[in-house]
Amino acid sequence: MSVATGRDALWLASVAGLALLCAASGASPALAQTAGKPAGNTTSQAGTGAAAATAQAPAPAEAAPAEAGGLITQLSRITLFADRQETAVLDVPAHVSVVTGEELKQLGISDMQQLTRYLPGVTVQRQTSATDPFNTFSGFTIRGVGGNRVQMQVDGSRVAERITDGTRDYLDFNFVRQVEVVRGPASVLWGADALGGVVAVETLDPEDVLKGRKMGGEGRVAYDSFNSSGVASGVFAQRWSDTFAVMAAISRQANEEAKLSNARADGGIYGCPRVLSAGQLPCDKLDPTNGDSYRGLFKFVWTPSNEHRLEASADLLRRTTDVDYTRTRGVQTNGNVITGYDRDLTLTRNRFALEHSWTPDSGFLDELKTTFAYTPHKYDRKGVQRGRNKAGQGYILQDYLSYKENFFELDVQATKSFELGATDHELTFGFDGDYSKVDYTRLDRTTNLATGAVTEARAGGFNFANSDTRRADVYAQHKIGLFDNKLELTPGVRFATYRINPRPNPDYKVVPGSEPRVREDTALLKSLGALYHIDDTWSVWGKYGEGFKMPTAQQLFTSVPGAAFDQIPAPNLKPEKVRSLEAGVRAQIERGYLSITGFRADYTDFIESFYNPPGTNDYTYRNLSEVAVWGVEVEGAYGVTEDLTATASVAWQKGTQKAAAGAASTPHTLPPLTAVLGLSYALPQYNLTLDAMTRMAAPVYETSSPTGFKPGGYAVLDVFASWQVTEMASLDLGVKNVFDNRYFEASAAGMTTRPSTAVANQNPLELQTGPGRTFQASFNVKF
Repeated sequence: MSVATGRDALWLASVAGLALLCAASGASPALAQTAGKPAGNTTSQAGTGAAAATAQAPAPAEAAPAEAGGLITQLSRITLFADRQETAVLDVPAHVSVVTGEELKQLGISDMQQLTRYLPGVTVQRQTSATDPFNTFSGFTIRGVGGNRVQMQVDGSRVAERITDGTRDYLDFNFVRQVEVVRGPASVLWGADALGGVVAVETLDPEDVLKGRKMGGEGRVAYDSFNSSGVASGVFAQRWSDTFAVMAAISRQANEEAKLSNARADGGIYGCPRVLSAGQLPCDKLDPTNGDSYRGLFKFVWTPSNEHRLEASADLLRRTTDVDYTRTRGVQTNGNVITGYDRDLTLTRNRFALEHSWTPDSGFLDELKTTFAYTPHKYDRKGVQRGRNKAGQGYILQDYLSYKENFFELDVQATKSFELGATDHELTFGFDGDYSKVDYTRLDRTTNLATGAVTEARAGGFNFANSDTRRADVYAQHKIGLFDNKLELTPGVRFATYRINPRPNPDYKVVPGSEPRVREDTALLKSLGALYHIDDTWSVWGKYGEGFKMPTAQQLFTSVPGAAFDQIPAPNLKPEKVRSLEAGVRAQIERGYLSITGFRADYTDFIESFYNPPGTNDYTYRNLSEVAVWGVEVEGAYGVTEDLTATASVAWQKGTQKAAAGAASTPHTLPPLTAVLGLSYALPQYNLTLDAMTRMAAPVYETSSPTGFKPGGYAVLDVFASWQVTEMASLDLGVKNVFDNRYFEASAAGMTTRPSTAVANQNPLELQTGPGRTFQASFNVKF
């Protein structure tokens, strides 16, 4: 494993040493994610941010001393997904971050990028290109692996994959019990798409609202100045008898375009070739946007006996975004002059599910859980472009793109615990399968307003063959406790099968020799975890994991002939694979905790997008020989006084890649060394908690391209206040980037520093600057 150099090494050593010093001096475990808290508990603990969200240090709840109130009171965090059942984070040989629903509210987290603000090493990119001017997000990047290589889930159901002219922005953070981020390969338990990790959202259940009562509810209104967003939501739950409970939740959110107050109107290093006289905006502005999002979540729970629980649920999300796209005004294309362009996006994600849990009082199983879900996703993009042709005649161009990815999912999971001699055993095994249908449609219709003539062009953009995909996997994980459970060994195995069947429609252009064909692959994936409790304070753990990711239909079957270049299929792409090693040490003493994790992941056949074979005008996909990523993650907390708590979280990553066997290694673009330091101070006499978080990042020193952009280092301060106004009402206030510092998001690293005029116009680098000073507030009522 390579080591940090220069300033990175000095900073990493300093923070690690500080954390060790804190642990040695005995600090309060203010932000530990530990055992013993039921999954539905949403006791507040956000506060000091990244440390709060990522803390892993464990301690028995009964050993915890009194500590600061407000945002950082919860000592116990459990993971529902890292081990496929409720498990204390302490007992998982992995690095898992758990962010509660209360934290989402108190920190004003309403989108994917905000979720990662206090999770060092995890990033999300805001899309600002001409392909996607709707301010959506491309997906999560974890330890240098992003996009479709990170599995996203809502209540255990997959979220649709991103296509080149699409998005993965299907998440909504209303009605959330908790969000989990599992770093590193998780394919043995969750399948092919968990190559780089898992981001899993778990929604509220009726009991999370009722808390043992017969009736209960919550209401919330919130505002964020960053995009002038306003949210109103309400949840109501009712228990009809000992066996029936129901919950209904509805939300609406409205927003405008994000305000990047520290972006430069002159385009910075890109310059700004926009034609302001034609109505184009300066290069520091996102086009005028109006967004509306509606969400409904409905659950019906029937518990006829202690052995059976049946849940029926419907989760309905619809988000519409309208953009007045000014960036092409006055632009000449194909002899036409564009005078206006209105663009609309309608995005839907629905989930309809039946879930049955059987926990026999006695028998060969502890629990058998069966879930069947139908989760349709749809991305509808429309545009109306107005202009004049070279003859001076007016025209209207209507463009339409539709992408559908609909899943039918069946998950059957069984667990059994037993003793064998002096050893304890916990066996988790089951079937994980789904069938998905992918359909892509692209149509451009031009009407000549002078002559009335209508012409159509089909299958432009990034056309690829429609497809049906079947996954059918079996898996097993066996946890073995030795020496009175001081040592736990957890081997796991998954036999994964994958079949993708292309269904090219009449619009598809076949390339001779690269015709779409059925792809079938199988993989035997293995993992082995070990956790050893040295004593009541120290524990060490390690894990070996494997993963694989099948190419998508777009990667295999893209085919778009063009005037200047062709996009050609790559039907022989190999699945991406990874072998990962992780090791960590954790310590919990009377007044503090420390967690250090080191990792290395070696990817083979990593897929590169838009590869241009030398000497051709073709663009396609190809497998890189290898990508290697390694790094260190450090977390800790210190109880300065009974009411004052300090926290720290740090992530450092480095990586290389090779285009072919024997080729020279080149850098792999990764986030810089990043740290989040926090303080939380409770004033219990006023029912008030004050929190401050400083997020710091070192400069990016290298990217995969010699001409890639390297963002500089920065530090920003966020402050929050949470006031429990009455027993039923609370007020949360926040100011982010208090000193209004200018910086670039980590996702800007690697963007070209030699843009064409079109790129500088349509996707200015300045639109990747981080938010300036923003304000947020929310008022919450529970009854």
